[in-house]
Amino acid sequence: MSSTEPVRAVYVVLSHHGGPQVRRLAAAILASSPGARVVIMHDGRREQLPPASDDPRIEIISHGLATDWGSWELVEAALMGFSHARDKYDPQLVALISGDDYPMRPLPEWEQEALVADSWIGQARALQYAPRWGRRRGEGDDRWTRYAYRWFRSPGNALHVRPPATVENAWVRVRTAVALRLEPVFSVRMVARGRGLHYGLRRLRSPFTDRRPCWFGAQWLAVRRTELDRLLDVYLAPGAQLRRLYEQSIIPDESALVTPLSWRRPAASLPPVSHLRWDDEVDRSLTWTIEDLDSLIASGSPFCRKVDAEHSSELMDALDARIAFTIADSGDAR
Repeated sequence: MSSTEPVRAVYVVLSHHGGPQVRRLAAAILASSPGARVVIMHDGRREQLPPASDDPRIEIISHGLATDWGSWELVEAALMGFSHARDKYDPQLVALISGDDYPMRPLPEWEQEALVADSWIGQARALQYAPRWGRRRGEGDDRWTRYAYRWFRSPGNALHVRPPATVENAWVRVRTAVALRLEPVFSVRMVARGRGLHYGLRRLRSPFTDRRPCWFGAQWLAVRRTELDRLLDVYLAPGAQLRRLYEQSIIPDESALVTPLSWRRPAASLPPVSHLRWDDEVDRSLTWTIEDLDSLIASGSPFCRKVDAEHSSELMDALDARIAFTIADSGDAR
């Protein structure tokens, strides 16, 4: 393929709210990359999107999955979007972004970079953790237990039953002490922004080894066709061992895609697909504003996350103008 031939690119967008903002995102992608396609995978429980778009390059699919934060359904919605994109558009490149993203640079330029990179585009690092018996925590990053253990949602959470405060406080102390002492085989996790309390039991068999560790990273990434096929047809195909593992884990979106990709090859040395700023205190990404314009552009990422109509309006206007100017200037140069 010549460097001037357009890349067959599909942008899969996961959304659950902000209909006008999601439509603006789709329009901005296509204004930058007219030959691309946008597939919006939407969780309509909170807010419905129209079933169709006036632009035939945009598809809106209400998938019917309960994509709560930290749920397997978030991964499943992404895989459904990947599969649909592959079957309908035969893409060379597929990028996964959220409805809170926004483009920051001319996308055809980035699509060419991603297509010729030596690996998939994203961020990931291997998780290492050694749990201990007794009263001391293990060594390493204990997010490893999210995936090395099989997790069960608390029946009380599932049934929305809450005991009296005195009983609940006592049970919290008991389960915390038990989990600490039995950490190599038992753990407790609170998925605060998701489905609440979960209990975990160490798996007797695990696919994770020293040569093929569990990886942790952002869900937002881009893959070429061969990498897409491996995800859909091998590692995360229906019934695959790795898929079953992640279906029984918690917060699988931060590991399920990047682990099999990293087993084949680490991520390319390109900026991440979506540039974000994380706040550990509130455990979420912060919203970008016009004051952040220069630092966002300097990041080199094709998208930023997150934006919203109230706080980021000036920023999005500035990004639209910058991309339009860059594209026009490039056309004049040719």
